[in-house]
Amino acid sequence: MTHYTTEQRKPWNKKYLSKPEVKAARAKLNREWIANNRERYNKAKSIYRFKTKVEVLSLYSENKLCCAICGYDKNVDALCLDHINDNGAEHRKELGVSSRGNSSGTTIYERIKALGQLPGLQVLCANCNTIKEIQRKRGGETSDVFMKAVKEGFSWK
Repeated sequence: MTHYTTEQRKPWNKKYLSKPEVKAARAKLNREWIANNRERYNKAKSIYRFKTKVEVLSLYSENKLCCAICGYDKNVDALCLDHINDNGAEHRKELGVSSRGNSSGTTIYERIKALGQLPGLQVLCANCNTIKEIQRKRGGETSDVFMKAVKEGFSWK
């Protein structure tokens, strides 16, 4: 019996696994396994998403997971990637990533892992990211300007 190396089997595997009937059978087996192992699947998927996020955020924060503005580093779950030039919609379109759904963050992280560090991104905490977005929508005005207007009184007229 002839034994083939992994490299020798790759072309055959690729051709075989691309057959529609084989794809359908594998998809069915996968669906059945997930249905029978839902808890295990969900936990593995959560770990995968978290690990991917940490790997990508590490690229942009030089291995010190913290906010580029305030330095927050207490909880990785509060950190996210931010488009420095506020061009996230354009960037997602270029990468072919939908902005809808819960997995868009994971998909972007996966693309960055595959392509390497992309320019124009930074790590921000949720607070700094939200403040930046609000200021962008206000045309650059900070909350100080609005607080002054509130204290001095203003009219809707």
